[in-house]
Amino acid sequence: MTLIVAAVVLVVGAVASLSTVAWGLSSFRVITDSKPLPAAMRSLVINTGSVPVAVRITADRDAREPRVDLRMVNSMRAGANPLMVNSDSSETRITLSGEASTILDWSRAGELKLILPPDLARRLSVTTDQEVGVVLANADLDQLVARTADGEIVLSGAARRIEVHTDTGDVVTRDPVSVSESFSATTIDGDIKVDLKDAPPRTVDVTSANGDVIVALPATGRYVVNANTAWEQGSTVVRVPQTSNREQAAAVVTARSETGDVIIDDLQ
Repeated sequence: MTLIVAAVVLVVGAVASLSTVAWGLSSFRVITDSKPLPAAMRSLVINTGSVPVAVRITADRDAREPRVDLRMVNSMRAGANPLMVNSDSSETRITLSGEASTILDWSRAGELKLILPPDLARRLSVTTDQEVGVVLANADLDQLVARTADGEIVLSGAARRIEVHTDTGDVVTRDPVSVSESFSATTIDGDIKVDLKDAPPRTVDVTSANGDVIVALPATGRYVVNANTAWEQGSTVVRVPQTSNREQAAAVVTARSETGDVIIDDLQ
């Protein structure tokens, strides 16, 4: 009899849990939206707040005008049009309004896709600011500044300047990126694995508090390299030609890790 009662309790508990999940999911809906962006904009800021979405930056040669597309799951209580675009003479701002949820606490609960004509993208400065979500940059831009508290930053394409930061997540290059002026990346809990191609940026500054730092540089000359790890069991490896002359160096590279390996290598 005791076993039967226990089994009944387990079944009732399971049914109650499933009912709770079903009720929770029934209170959400899928929202889609799309808005055009100014064709003459030079500075764009994307702020997703606490809404967990992936921000995807793309250049499309078939795009006649820049636009932003949104697809996301949100609470039934939230507004039907969470995507907002505001522009003035200095910049264009994209913001999201939504409700964070423990049930939908995923970095890919939605996607905000920025679609740019290539000529406009090359003149554009893009800044992203997120609490939860990944950044996927696949465009040739003038400048990219990306900040996310919880999520990966995945890079490809080119830029004059790139500055990225994540508290919890990796910084990686899907394909080698071309950066002409400066590249900086920091993460607290994550690895940094980036490949830089073509003429390297004048400065490269990469830091991880709890992760490995691996940078591949093009074989275009000698580098000033300051690389170190504070971890006793970690290793620091530099495989690129070095010089102490900053004026003649192809780039000045600073790479640090508190609890990981640091490797500066030739781009293969």
